[in-house]
Amino acid sequence: MNTMKKPVLTALTFLFVLPLVCACVGGGSGQGTARKADSGSVASTTESGVEKLELSSIEDMVTGIPLQSKYDNIVIGDFESSAQIKIDYPKAVRDCEEQMVSQLKSKKSYKNVTDDRAGKFSGKTAIVDLRIVDMRIASSAARMWGGAFAGSSFMDVLVEVRNAGSKEVVHEKLLSTSNNAWAAAYTGGSSDQNLPSDFGVLIGEYLSRIIPAK
Repeated sequence: MNTMKKPVLTALTFLFVLPLVCACVGGGSGQGTARKADSGSVASTTESGVEKLELSSIEDMVTGIPLQSKYDNIVIGDFESSAQIKIDYPKAVRDCEEQMVSQLKSKKSYKNVTDDRAGKFSGKTAIVDLRIVDMRIASSAARMWGGAFAGSSFMDVLVEVRNAGSKEVVHEKLLSTSNNAWAAAYTGGSSDQNLPSDFGVLIGEYLSRIIPAK
């Protein structure tokens, strides 16, 4: 009789402990929650009235109407995050910005693409300010123990574009991305850890489409 009870007790213990493990070691900041990854670009509106756009791939990206003015240069201005996000994900801003700049430069459409805010460039310049509003990256431990049950990783980044020398925002969007929890489990969590870099590529592509080059 006792031998029959052991497997049952083990299974019940696993089911009870698993959610706790995922919650404790999954990571997260602010109001981070796991969300389902959708294909294409999905738009919605936040409580503050800013349009939110879900980005999943370059091929399926739908950006909307680009700015009317054309620009020679793009300068990455402030890229901010909360103190808690800096503690939880210290490389998120750097990884995201590096890939964003690289993607913009790969277009070879602008005279200059840089994060040098002190530089002076000829022609019309767009200043892009960014802020990580919320994010959650499932940790390697959570993905190993919980698999898909550790949930999806995601990032929400507020993007504001203004003309150099002006504080007026000419374009504002809350960009968001998330991975597929089942796919992340299958690949051992690589899409979790690469999410900031992958999102940087998507943001760079988005900016190249809404900021026309001269």
